[in-house]
Parts: sequence; structure tokens; C-alpha cells
Amino acid sequence: MLVELTTWLAIHHLALGALSFLSGSIPFSLLISKARGVNLRAVGSGNLGATNVYRAMGFKAALLVFSLDAIKGAIPTWIALNNDSPTIHIIIAGLAIIGHSLSPFVKFKGGKGAATGLGVLAVLATDVFGVLFIVAAILIAVTRYVAPTTIICSLLAPILLFLFDYPLPYVGFTSLIALFIIYRHQTNIIRLIKGTENRV
Repeated sequence: MLVELTTWLAIHHLALGALSFLSGSIPFSLLISKARGVNLRAVGSGNLGATNVYRAMGFKAALLVFSLDAIKGAIPTWIALNNDSPTIHIIIAGLAIIGHSLSPFVKFKGGKGAATGLGVLAVLATDVFGVLFIVAAILIAVTRYVAPTTIICSLLAPILLFLFDYPLPYVGFTSLIALFIIYRHQTNIIRLIKGTENRV
């Protein structure tokens, strides 16, 4: 009986992991832009994220893409919370973010992970999500820069999780995701240094 239960749990976790990665891989920005006759790769930074959608199609389209990308992270993470293990929570959440950033549907070139990461945080740590959302809104309103705002919030996330006494696996996972997101912003960092980064 114990062996059967263990096998069932393993299959369940593998299936949820696959679902998380595949749902995270859905390139909503590309699908929506193509439906509107826009080549997102040829606009602005060419990135498949909500910021570039904003440049190409405006606020409403960007909000839709941002929301869908966040939901991609939130739903599998919410399902994973049925398990008592924080490690399972973060593995499933991480697969959604990796799927978004390295989508097999667009030759492993996806977004930078920020919106999907926020969707994950909205489920795992609602209070941390709320703080970061407010900080991001203020920074974008003042500076009109999205990339440095994303980098700052990525660095703040594991610090806040630690200060708010969340499980250490959450802190460690978020630290790794923060480094991953910052790495994905390397071209933005170069443009910021050169003074050529686009504002919103």
C-alpha cells in the first residue's frame, strides 16, 4: 500500500511539473500580437514580454499579456500548495518560470520571467507580492524604467521572504530565480550603462 501511494505521488508530482512547464511555455504575447497583425520581434527590444507588448500595442494589450503570464505561474503553484512540502511548491513554481523564459514553442526564447514570477509570489507569499507590487508601481511611475525596477524587485523578493519568516526553501529558490531574471536582463543592463535603455 505504501509503495502504491509513493508511486502515485511521484506520478502526480511529475504530471504537475510537466503541466507547470508547458503552461508556463505558452507564449501569450506572441499569440496576441500575431492575432493583431503585429510582429513583436520587430518592435522595441524584440522581447516577448508585457513591456514590449505595451510599446507595440498599448496598455490594454500589455495588461492582458501581463495577467496571463502571471496566471501561468499562479495556477500550478496554487495546485502545488496541496502538498505539504515547500520544496515541491518551489519546484513546480520554478518550472512555470523556466517554461515562460525558455519556451520550446518559440525556440527556447521567451520572456524574462518577471510577470510569471509575480504570479508565483502572489500565491506563495501574498504579503511579499503586495509590497513588491507597490514598490514596482512607484519606481515605474517615477523613473519610467521597467528593467531596473524588475531587477530591484527581484533582489528585494528573497530579502522580504526571509524577513517575513517564510520557509528557507522559498528564500533560496527566490534567490536563484532573482539571479536568473537579472541574467535575462543583461542586454537591458548594457543599455542602461550606455544610456540607451527605452522608457515606457
